[in-house]
Amino acid sequence: MPCWYSDACLNAGTQAMGCRKLAEFSIRRFKGIIACWAVIACLSAAFAVKLPDVLGDHGLRTNGPYAQAQELLRSEWGIPGEPIIVLFENKQESSAQVFRSYVARSLARVEAISGVDVSASPLERRELRDDRYAYAIVSALGSSEAVTKAIDRIRGEMKADPRFGIRLTGKPVVQDDVNRSSRSDLKSAEAMGIPVALFLLLITFGGLWPALIPILAGVVSVVIAMGLTYAIGALKLAELSVFVYNVIPMAGMAVCIDFALLMVSRYREEKAAYSAPEAIIRATAYSGRAVAVSVACVILALLGMLFIRMPIFHSVALTAMIVVATAALINLTFVPALIYAWRHRIGESDSGGKARKAQRRLLAKVVETAMQRPFAAVVLSAIILVLCLLPIRDMRLTVPGPESLPISTESREAAAIVADRLQPPGVSQLQLMGSERSLERIQAAWASDPGVIRFVPEARHTGGDTRLLTVLIRGDASSETAREWIRDREHTLGELDVIVGGESKYRQEIHDEIFGRMKHALAFIIASNYIVLAWAFRSLLLPAKAIAMNFLSIGASLGIVALVFERGLGGIEPSDIAIMIPVFLFGLTFGISMDYGIFLYSRMFESYNRTRDNEASVRDGMASSAGIITSAAAIMIAVTAPFALAGVSGVKQLGVGIAAALFIDATVIRLMLVPSLMKLFGKWNWRFPFVRS
Repeated sequence: MPCWYSDACLNAGTQAMGCRKLAEFSIRRFKGIIACWAVIACLSAAFAVKLPDVLGDHGLRTNGPYAQAQELLRSEWGIPGEPIIVLFENKQESSAQVFRSYVARSLARVEAISGVDVSASPLERRELRDDRYAYAIVSALGSSEAVTKAIDRIRGEMKADPRFGIRLTGKPVVQDDVNRSSRSDLKSAEAMGIPVALFLLLITFGGLWPALIPILAGVVSVVIAMGLTYAIGALKLAELSVFVYNVIPMAGMAVCIDFALLMVSRYREEKAAYSAPEAIIRATAYSGRAVAVSVACVILALLGMLFIRMPIFHSVALTAMIVVATAALINLTFVPALIYAWRHRIGESDSGGKARKAQRRLLAKVVETAMQRPFAAVVLSAIILVLCLLPIRDMRLTVPGPESLPISTESREAAAIVADRLQPPGVSQLQLMGSERSLERIQAAWASDPGVIRFVPEARHTGGDTRLLTVLIRGDASSETAREWIRDREHTLGELDVIVGGESKYRQEIHDEIFGRMKHALAFIIASNYIVLAWAFRSLLLPAKAIAMNFLSIGASLGIVALVFERGLGGIEPSDIAIMIPVFLFGLTFGISMDYGIFLYSRMFESYNRTRDNEASVRDGMASSAGIITSAAAIMIAVTAPFALAGVSGVKQLGVGIAAALFIDATVIRLMLVPSLMKLFGKWNWRFPFVRS
C-alpha cells in the first residue's frame, strides 16, 4: 500500500493536492496574503450587512398544482394567494354599529394605500365576524420587498383607539416577523457563541494568540460568504431563503473554526521537531489533506439536498457550499500566513495545566477500556443510541406556520384568534379550478363522499371558461387525514384537467416532495461519500463504518430534538418538528461531523502506514487526536448551541439538533464505538483490493 504520509512520500502526496505549494507561498508572501484577505473581508462586510435585503421568504414550496392554482386565483378571481389578514377586536364591547363604523374607517385608510386592495370585508361577509372579532382579507401586489413595505404602511395607518384593537397576520406578515426574528437571533447567537468559543480555545491552546487564529478565520470566512451570497441575491442568480441568514454563520463558524483548530494544533506538534516554516508546511500538508477530504464530503452531502426541488433546500445548499469552500481556502492560505506572522507568539504543544492533563487521562482511560472490552463498549453504545433513536417513532412533522414564532408575537396571536374563533375546527378548504363540466362531474362523484362537508361555488370570475369550486373537507390542513384524502383523488382530478389549490394541498405537496425524494438524496450522499473516503483511506470497510457512525449520530440527534420539543423539556414550548429539519440535519451535520471523523481516521492511517499494526495505529490515532476532537466538538457546540435560544422554532430546532449530533458524535461514537469497532475488525479495516498491501 502506498504510504501517503511517510516522510519519503510526503512531498508527492502534498503536491498532488497543492497543499505544500500553498503553504510555501503563504509563508513567502504572508504579509500580502493577510492584507489581501483583510481587504476582501472589509469589502464583503459592506455587502454582508445588506444580505437581509435580498432574502425572500422561507422558500418552502413546489412548482406543482398548488402554485398553478395560486396564479389562477390571482389572475381570474382577484383572490390573493397569500393575503394579509387585518384582525379587529371590540375590546370594550361597544355596540355593533360603533364597531362596524370603526372597521369601515380603518379599511378605507388601508384601501387608500397604493398597491393594496381589500379583497374581503367583514362588513360584507358575515362569516368573517362574530360578536367580538372581525377580520378583513387584504392583498398587496408586487415583490416580497413591496409586500413588506405595504405591511409597514398598513401598520402605520392603524389609528390607536382604546375601545378597539387591530392586529395583522397572514403568511406575508408571519414571514416578515420571521425575518425580523432571524436577524435578532443571529446577533444574540454571535454575542454568546463567539466569546464561549474563544474561551474554549484559550483552554485548549493555553494562550491567546493561537486561540485567536480560529476565531479570526471563522469571522473572515462568514463575512466573505455572506458578501458573496448578497451578490447572488442582488444579481437575481438564485432565489434565497431567509434561512440562509442563520445557516451561513452557524455552519461557517463551526466548520472554519474546526479546520483552523486542527491546523494550529498540528503546527504546534510539528514545531517540537522542525523549524517554524517547515512545521507550517508539514501541518498544512497533513491537515490540508484532511481538510480537502472533509470539504469534498461536506459538499457532496450538500449536493444531496438539491434532489429535493424547493428553493429552501437549494439556497441553503448553495450558500453552505460557498461558506465551506471559503473556509477551506482561508485555512490553506490565511491560516498558514497568520501562523507564520505570529510564529514567535505561538509556542510548541505542551502538557498544559492540571485540567488539561486530567482531561487527557480521562479520554485515554475511556479509549483503553473500549479497546480492552470491545463487545461491551459496542453493546453500551448501542443501548445509548437506541434510547436516543426511540422518540423518532412518534415524531410529528409539520410545515411551520405562525406557531413557529414566539407566543407573544402579534401575528401568531392574531392567527390563533382567527383559527379558534372565526374558522370551523377540523376542516380544511380545497379550491378546484376547471371547466364547468368537470366541476359538475366532481360534485356528482363526491356528493356521497364522507370526507366532503359541503361545496361552495364561486360566482365571481373574469368571464373565462375556468370556474372555481371550493370544497370543505374533513381534517385539519396539516393532518394526515387531509393529505391522504387528496392523494387518493389526484388521479381523478388529473384526468378531468382540474387544478387543485388550498392550504391542505400545499402541505400535501411539501410533504410528498420531501419524503418522496429524500431517498434519492440519501442514496447520493452515501454513495458519493463512500467513494471519496474509500479512495482517501485505501479501505472498503472504514468508509462504511464512518458513514454508518454519522447516520447514527444524526438519527440520535433527531430523536433528541423530537423528545425535547414535542414534550417541551427544559422550559421549551411544546411544538411539532418543522418538516425541513431532518433534511437540514442530514445535509449540514453529516458534513460537519465528518470533519473531525476524517481527522481521526487520518491520524490512524498515518500510524498504520508506519507500523502496519492495527491496534497500535488505533491507540496512536486516538492518543494524538482525542483531545483535539473533544475540544473541536465543544467549540462547534458553543457556536451552534446558542441558536437553540432563537425565537423562530425552526432555527431553534436546528441549533439543538446540530449541537446534539456533535455531542453524541464526539463522545459515544468517537470515544467508544469507533475504537471498539476498529479493534474488532483488525486488519480488515485497511483492506483495499485495488492496492497491494
